[in-house]
Amino acid sequence: MGCRTRSFLSTKQEIALGKEGARQIEAEYRVDTSSADAERVRRIGMKLLPHVDQRDVPYSFKVLESNEVNAVALPGGPLYVFRGLLDMTDSTDDDALACIIGHEMGHINGRHAARQISSQLLTGILIYMGVPGSTNQELARLASGLITLKYSREDELDADRRGLSYAHYAGYDPHGLIRFFSKLERMERRVGGEKNEWLRTHPLNRSEEHTSELQS
Repeated sequence: MGCRTRSFLSTKQEIALGKEGARQIEAEYRVDTSSADAERVRRIGMKLLPHVDQRDVPYSFKVLESNEVNAVALPGGPLYVFRGLLDMTDSTDDDALACIIGHEMGHINGRHAARQISSQLLTGILIYMGVPGSTNQELARLASGLITLKYSREDELDADRRGLSYAHYAGYDPHGLIRFFSKLERMERRVGGEKNEWLRTHPLNRSEEHTSELQS
């Protein structure tokens, strides 16, 4: 296993980066803050929160009006679930959604995005806060790529383990995630086309392995 880059961003810097990323996302997508789905996402997120490792950041849980089957978390706490993903989950079964939100919280707690940003900074970019010469433009540039950030296999595995653990200890059934992936796979077999990003980065057999680990 390769050496993992250490994040040298402070919590304050991660929060600032996440706020700028959230500002950019919410300028591009319409945010649902008042529907039953929006309340459901907030409720599940808050129920998971006592079981996470990093609690010193201002978590937020919001729904984006986009048909994309996706969810994304930013450094410092902002977390978004896309409408397309909500439409794929059973509104009467919170287990899968809790595992998905938990996975994204796992990225925040694992500081996965922060380490990648640190890697960019180590190549010669100034730390964007608290260092003379760094600018708001640099902060905006760093934040602009957060929504399309690709995590390593190691980071995805780490987020899987964390997220399923959060869901389990919050009282949700980790098998809900397996049911969701099975549904997604059946749908994609019917419609064909390119494999969904969630299925590429979260293969069903790996989710089953993590669920078994929790029960052992």
